[in-house]
Amino acid sequence: MKSKMLLLIAMLLVTGMLVNPYEGQAQSELEKIEQNLKKVKQDMERAAHNQRYAEKSVLELTGKQQATKEDIEQLLSRIETVQKRLENTQNKIAAAEEKLLQTGQELEDAIKQRDNRDELMANRVRMAYTAGPVSFLDVLLSAASFSDFLDRFDAVESIASQDRSILDEKKKYAIEVADLKKQSEQELVEIKKLYEEVESHKSSLEQEEKDKEVLISKLAKEIEDMEEISEESERQLTELAKEASALEAKKNRIKTYYTGGKLGMPLKSDYRMSSAFGYRNHPITGKKKLHAGMDMAAPKGTPIYAAETGVVTIAQSWSGYGNCVIIDHGGGLWTLYGHMSEILVEKGETVKRGDKIGLVGSTGQSTGNHLHFEVRKNAEPVDPAPYLK
Repeated sequence: MKSKMLLLIAMLLVTGMLVNPYEGQAQSELEKIEQNLKKVKQDMERAAHNQRYAEKSVLELTGKQQATKEDIEQLLSRIETVQKRLENTQNKIAAAEEKLLQTGQELEDAIKQRDNRDELMANRVRMAYTAGPVSFLDVLLSAASFSDFLDRFDAVESIASQDRSILDEKKKYAIEVADLKKQSEQELVEIKKLYEEVESHKSSLEQEEKDKEVLISKLAKEIEDMEEISEESERQLTELAKEASALEAKKNRIKTYYTGGKLGMPLKSDYRMSSAFGYRNHPITGKKKLHAGMDMAAPKGTPIYAAETGVVTIAQSWSGYGNCVIIDHGGGLWTLYGHMSEILVEKGETVKRGDKIGLVGSTGQSTGNHLHFEVRKNAEPVDPAPYLK
């Protein structure tokens, strides 16, 4: 009896040794999956952060680029105004030079007239000096009468006085013309100086405009780089979501819920198809890219329903999708619901076809309240229209 008990105990110990390793192995596999899931989630958070940063940077850089373009337009307007001032100043310079030329000619004529008058008087003085006082006496004493003598004396005095008066006038005129010429020269110097200042100002504005053009090119390159980072982050998020879905499937032994046929409508109330699947110009960035789903415009708060039974793999704010839910239906088929105002399910939760999973909103990169609905086959977006009733 005692030997049988010992044998039974030995058998139980052996059984325990055989079973525990399998249980330990299963537990170890589960822990490994959890660790991998945790790492994938962390990677997704980093990728989402990178994309949010890139998208925010694109918006900021685009704003700076637009502001710089407006600055350039203002600069070009100022350059045009300065150019008109330059042309006006150039006309003034031409007029001043013409005036100076004319004044110079007038001064030259006045100096000639003054010199001629001065020479005439000098000649008369020389003649009087050469002839001596007798000539004056001859003129006076040859008078026929006393009244004739007075007339001759007045005539001689009048000629001398007139010569002096004309000479004084010519000298005065020459001085005035010289002053006018000096003033014209000063005006011309000031106008030319003004022209140089305006031209320097124009050059400064043109250089500033060139610097702005360089800045726009730099901003365009930074925008392009950030858009590439955003797109790369989105690709990473898609791959990570695919990896997370595979791990969740392995962890929960997800069934293949979708076996073909039509999916249920994600909106049961009235909506307007605002954008179909296909390439288009992005309503915010303006860049042509694939619109990976269909946009169903509806009022904020309109209920959103699961298109098919499956497991929620994403239930969070995700990139440009805003508040987003992704459901894995098995067999490589996902459905994605973006821009929700509120998420009503949690990650890892199993939902049934027709379950309410969220509400219509305008979160993320959105221009109005609508549901962005995608169907993905093996993580690649496909046209949702053929899958819907």
